[in-house]
Amino acid sequence: MNTSAFAWEFAGASDTGQVRPGNEDAIAWDTGFGLALLADGMGGYEGGEIASNLAIKTVLESFSKPMAPHWREAEWTRKISDPVLKLYAAVSEANQCVHETALKQPRYEGMGTTFLAAYFHDDRATLAHIGDSRIYLWRNHVLKQLTVDHTMIQERIENGEITPAEATSDAYRGVLTRALGVDAVVEVDMREVVCMSGDIFLLCSDGCYDMLAYNEIISIMNACQEDPQQLVRQLVRQANENGGYDNISAVVVRVG
Repeated sequence: MNTSAFAWEFAGASDTGQVRPGNEDAIAWDTGFGLALLADGMGGYEGGEIASNLAIKTVLESFSKPMAPHWREAEWTRKISDPVLKLYAAVSEANQCVHETALKQPRYEGMGTTFLAAYFHDDRATLAHIGDSRIYLWRNHVLKQLTVDHTMIQERIENGEITPAEATSDAYRGVLTRALGVDAVVEVDMREVVCMSGDIFLLCSDGCYDMLAYNEIISIMNACQEDPQQLVRQLVRQANENGGYDNISAVVVRVG
């Protein structure tokens, strides 16, 4: 349960877009836990939809019960704060659940999902990230990306093989190097951010940020900063107007 002096205001929207036959994205939030979640499934329409929804369902269920004792018994977890470990354990459980479901049902073989989680507690946000969905922080009218994509393109940029400008037309565009549920164990990027009143955290799928220029996101943030629900609606609407080539999902959390 959230005991912070801050008030967290949540809103989200998800849309099939203009091209895809169905929606493999899934979003959720729980104001009691201070938890915002987003997943973008992969593995065909049915498999991707199953993976994204199962991942989110598992994390929500994990937060509703005490953390399993074995997470605190391991040597490497003893220096990790309870909020970080709680979120890490929940995402790891989701990975195991999606992976085992795929193994038991051949039609779901290879399914997986990107995954984002933002857990708001005390004066901070604990973030978990897998794949190429992104978390941004809008603070003082400046938008900063808090996650690094787990993609072949990102690796090529970091290795100096291509420039960010060349990435938009690269043959490896969209190829993930990490996803939840594909393997028995997944590496989860974790970080904590100290919050300030007025902050807006944006969790979004690639179908959202790929369709919006940086300045468009800033403009929508500035116009809708006092109304999170209007903000997510505008982000989805503009992404659709710009082509809507993929499923479009966004969850925002406004720090009051």
